[in-house]
This record gives sequence, C-alpha cells and structure tokens, in this order.
Amino acid sequence: MRSDPPIAARAIAWAFCALTTICAGCQTAHVNSPLTGKFSGNDADAQLNFWHELANRHLTSNDEALHGLLLYADGRDDAINYDKRVATLKSRGLLPASFSEPANDAIRRGDLAVAVVNLLGIKGGWVMHIFGPIPRYAVRELVYAGIFPPSSPQQTFSGAEFVGVIGKLDDYQQPVAADTSVR
Repeated sequence: MRSDPPIAARAIAWAFCALTTICAGCQTAHVNSPLTGKFSGNDADAQLNFWHELANRHLTSNDEALHGLLLYADGRDDAINYDKRVATLKSRGLLPASFSEPANDAIRRGDLAVAVVNLLGIKGGWVMHIFGPIPRYAVRELVYAGIFPPSSPQQTFSGAEFVGVIGKLDDYQQPVAADTSVR
C-alpha cells in the first residue's frame, strides 16, 4: 500500500519548484547611463554635480560607486574610465583581483563592502581573519560599525543610500570629540 508524503514535504517541494522557476529569469540590475560620463571631472563643480545627481538615482552603477570611492579616498579621481578605476583600486588592494563586474551593472553591497573594509583597514572577526574580506562578512562588519544599513551582500544601492554610506564613512573616520562639558 502506497502512502502519500506528508503535507509539509509536498509544500516544500512545490515551493522549491516555484522558486527555481522564478529565479531562472533573474538578471542583474543595469544602469543605462552612468553619471561618470557626464560628471567625471575633479573640479569642485563636477564633484558637487556628481553627488547631487547620484543622490536622485534609483541605482548606483559599479562605475559610479568606484568613482565615488576614489573621490572619497583621494578627493579626486584621475582614472579616465572604468577599467582604470578598477585597476587603480585593485593595485591598492581595495578590490580583489577577481573583481570583473561590468561598469553599468548596479553595485552589489558585498562588492562595495570588501573595498570599504580594505580602505578602512577593518580586521573583523575570526572569519575575516581566516578568509580575508569576503562579501558576506564584510557587509556584516560594516553593519556592525554602523556604516551600512542591515542588508545582504547581493542587494544593490540606490544613489541616496550610496551617498549616505559615503557620509557614514566620513563620520566613522572622524575622531570622537572629547567631552569638554563641566560636570
């Protein structure tokens, strides 16, 4: 006599089939016209316009994020294109040698987290000590430090979120002012 599988097992099997069908068509978010083509200069006006326009965007591209990271780190971006930005950040050890994401794809939080953790010199917990900064644990460290909002490494950034992270980087690196109040 044949017995039917329990209801829970059938529900799990059905959910798995539905999920694989949905994910079969998943694609990376794409930014049609990154701002780096329009505002890649190092003068104050170009930088101000870049940050202002980026804050109004729905997504931040890899190119825009790396440009912004160089502006934050150096106060300027001397790279003339995305490939040069990637090469510059790889040569400084901020991006892993395996980074090869397209310029117009939306930046994933895990990819940016690895660069930020390297930039700030955050050592992290035992996992990062053993494996180095990998996206999952780099995001966790930045959430713990209050630089990233709670999120997963696969999530993308809106322009406003990215600009907010750059602001938090600045806050993180500022020394805490001594309490000079009289008690």
